[in-house]
Amino acid sequence: MTEDVIQSMSLNKILISILEEHGPLSVPTLKFLDAASEDKELVVEYDDELLVFKFSVRGKENEIV
Repeated sequence: MTEDVIQSMSLNKILISILEEHGPLSVPTLKFLDAASEDKELVVEYDDELLVFKFSVRGKENEIV
């Protein structure tokens, strides 16, 4: 079931849930423009003990940014 939920996530749903949880965020223009870099990817994990989704960014060296 968790895999189905993760696969059905949209960027809009992810952003809205993050902003509802943490409030407005400011991102510098250059950081925003660089975010489309091909050497980064969004990582979504689910913690079934805490019942939370965890979002992070993985860089080209496979490190969490």
